[in-house]
Amino acid sequence: MLYCRENFNVNDSQRKEIKPSLSMKNPKKFALIGLPGSGKSTFASKLGKILDIPVHHLDRHVFEPDGKKRDKQEFIETQKAILEETTWIVEGCSFSTFEMRFAKADILIYFHFSRLVCFWRFFKRLFNYRRDFGGLRAINWELLKYTWNFDKEKRARIEELREKYPQTDFLIFRNQKDADLFLTHLTHREQHLG
Repeated sequence: MLYCRENFNVNDSQRKEIKPSLSMKNPKKFALIGLPGSGKSTFASKLGKILDIPVHHLDRHVFEPDGKKRDKQEFIETQKAILEETTWIVEGCSFSTFEMRFAKADILIYFHFSRLVCFWRFFKRLFNYRRDFGGLRAINWELLKYTWNFDKEKRARIEELREKYPQTDFLIFRNQKDADLFLTHLTHREQHLG
């Protein structure tokens, strides 16, 4: 299976494969959300390269280079300006501004990976810090707790916004294979169109 538009409770045998086909609308605005450590930043960079669309990592806008949080109003204004652009990929989990992205995105992709996979990736990232993505410099109890409870605490809000903005395609990637297959199919589609 590639990815699905179904509800969260769909098991793997019930998922429908949806490939980015030649007849698919030409999306230009992508919002990526999900657990920290699920691969959103890496995926966003690859997607941006395939589609030649600018990528915005929210952690770079939330945090100063020294790791301190920026002023919230400044962050909101920066994000509003990004969302007014004609094309964008925005990745990050700022739920205080989540609705802004959901309302304007053509496609929202939820990285609903295993928490244990995300924990493993935290430890890997500590040794391979990427300044261009921003974010993780240390692991602490708050980060582990946020990741562990992410789905339980955020699911109702996500479902509420899915109903409020039905024009936004909502996709769920449950593992790395889903993300990789989407990029592979999209690459083939772009090559055929180009």
